[in-house]
Amino acid sequence: MRPVVKIGGSLLRSADDFIRAAKFLASYERPPIAVVSAVKGVTDMLLELYKTRSYLMFEEVAHRHISIARALGVEDEVAPLLRELEAALQLPKEPWAVDYFASFGERLSATILASVARRMGIAAKLYIAPIVTDSSFGNATPIRLDYADELREGDVLAVVTGFIGRDREGRFTTVGRGGSDYTATYIGKEIGARKVFLITDAPGVMTADPREVEEAEVLPLMSIYEAVAAAQAGAKNFHPRTFQPVLEAGNMAVEVRSYHSRGTLIGHIYPPPPYKVVTRCGQGSCVVGLAAEELTKLGGVSLGRYTCRLDIPPRQAHELLVKPYIKYIK
Repeated sequence: MRPVVKIGGSLLRSADDFIRAAKFLASYERPPIAVVSAVKGVTDMLLELYKTRSYLMFEEVAHRHISIARALGVEDEVAPLLRELEAALQLPKEPWAVDYFASFGERLSATILASVARRMGIAAKLYIAPIVTDSSFGNATPIRLDYADELREGDVLAVVTGFIGRDREGRFTTVGRGGSDYTATYIGKEIGARKVFLITDAPGVMTADPREVEEAEVLPLMSIYEAVAAAQAGAKNFHPRTFQPVLEAGNMAVEVRSYHSRGTLIGHIYPPPPYKVVTRCGQGSCVVGLAAEELTKLGGVSLGRYTCRLDIPPRQAHELLVKPYIKYIK
């Protein structure tokens, strides 16, 4: 079974980044399904463009993509999309139009990646928004995956837009911020993939935000239930529905990693340690782990079977609950 590999926007900032991504995808034994995010920062720019209809903002979006595409020799492939975006400046401000504007980020980056892959001699096919969703613009729910058999059985690199889909009327929809992860796991479930790789600039799921807790470490293993809880608690900017398809699939695992790290394997397992992730919750901390409910005995407030809120800062929660086990998880 071919893998599903999501390439995060933090890894797509320059022409060299797209070449690096294409080479990485070509390294798989069987050509994967690559779910692609927008170039870093572009979605925010597009949402601002929807609000302001500023031609200067349009030119900034266009310049970022033209400079990348020109350096890669694929400028002609992105030019039609940029003309379409320019024409969109005249559209009314409607809920569907927000998602239409936002769709250009993934459409542009996926087009660039598929085009540069082909220029590098890698057989590739581009799929724009193959997921059919409901019409809940901004937070759409997938209904079905078009081209599922083709994606499952294909023998060339499949480059798929993350984050976006289309409703039954053909209008672009989005599944919410961070939605490329969710797109990847949903596609993985629909094609029966055994593993989905979420490739980011981080080495894996960390025990805490390293900007706040210097001693944070990468977790090698994590249960799917802890991952769901961590996503809901805001860990690593996961889309809150990222792991729902994994629960539904039953036999699919997710590996969160960078290009070079060992990463974090998430699956239907129950690995130690008892407390794995600490995130900031207001002035306190949310602690995620198999034994989180035990923390209610110390005055914590249960937020679910695998999450408990404590009225102490993340650094202190990590020191008391996670750090004692770090030597065992390295």
